[in-house]
Amino acid sequence: MVLAAICPLSISAQGTADISAALKHLDCFAAKANFSVTLPQNDTDVVYELDLESTPAPDDRYAPCDYLINWSLDAPSGEVKGFSAYYAGNHYRYRDNRLQEYHVTWDSIPFLPTTGSAGVQGAAQFADLLPQFIALELDKMANDPRYTLTITPDRKFNGKDAVGVRSVMEINEVTVMEKEYVFEKGTFRPLRIDTESNPGSITEQSVLVDYTYPEGAKCDPINEERLMALYPEVFEKYRESNFRIENLPSTPLPTFSLPTTTGERYTYHRGDKFAAPTIIALLDPSTSFNEEIVNAVRNAVDALPYHADVIWVFNSTNIDAIEEILPSIRPGEHSLMNGKALARDCGASSLPVLIMADKSGIVKNVNLGFNKEVENIVLQTMALLK
Repeated sequence: MVLAAICPLSISAQGTADISAALKHLDCFAAKANFSVTLPQNDTDVVYELDLESTPAPDDRYAPCDYLINWSLDAPSGEVKGFSAYYAGNHYRYRDNRLQEYHVTWDSIPFLPTTGSAGVQGAAQFADLLPQFIALELDKMANDPRYTLTITPDRKFNGKDAVGVRSVMEINEVTVMEKEYVFEKGTFRPLRIDTESNPGSITEQSVLVDYTYPEGAKCDPINEERLMALYPEVFEKYRESNFRIENLPSTPLPTFSLPTTTGERYTYHRGDKFAAPTIIALLDPSTSFNEEIVNAVRNAVDALPYHADVIWVFNSTNIDAIEEILPSIRPGEHSLMNGKALARDCGASSLPVLIMADKSGIVKNVNLGFNKEVENIVLQTMALLK
């Protein structure tokens, strides 16, 4: 790959600051990109198709923007897909049937920059293609004597007026990297990034990124609710943490509509009131301790000074397996099945889980797994909800 020839004009740190300032404040960046990697020893390029979205986050101490990155790759075994997302101290990345997540409220260390690392949120695959991260890179290069920056203020790219910025990095008088950015004139939206690493050596690598901007693209707020709606199967099957379920208290119970084991349907809408304080037990018939959970919950309900309801929600449609655990239901109880979506929406990555809600539908406490204190935890929580 040969970088486009330019008529160089020396650019000062202030000049790059003007460009990076425009990139940092580029509102609602929504683009598609073709990311192509060429290696001399390979006959074919490695090509990723990307959907990129970012919005500035000037007050965020960990990243310059909220972002969502979808990527896909045609591999010999079939198409491979993944995504990365960041917002307000929360980072998610999915690939190879594994959803990893990082939250500042849990552990801030992975987010902190170190020598050679921008933290998990900045080191995510393809995050450096977002305009706000490009701005940080320009700032870094402008203040590093190993880089020489030149600019082409008036050039054409695919018929558009454009600005080119070329960077050359030298170490011990050897060129180790050449990169050219092409920006749309006026908006400074990136149009192309052309990178040559270790040019002329056996480890030479070329990366070409071309951006396009779909008509009518918009930026919706990036948050966990949106991610769960976009990738329901990922959050249901591959989530590795209970972050959301542990943060459910003080929030309304999610909407759900599930079949009962008697062929009816139970529907609850977020914000609805319950007839009584209610325990929602999320169970998996294939796991242990289900009978112990049922006994503990029922013993706690029997000890309460008022009537409380119980909704048993199984993540299975195997009625025989469900009825083996719950042969009959008592007044005030409901037995629901096919509850995987509810477990996902609550953020439960493993079962059993007990959710205790007041009459207004607000979650007051959750209990993960089974231990000998379950009955006391349910009793103590529910006793305060009358």
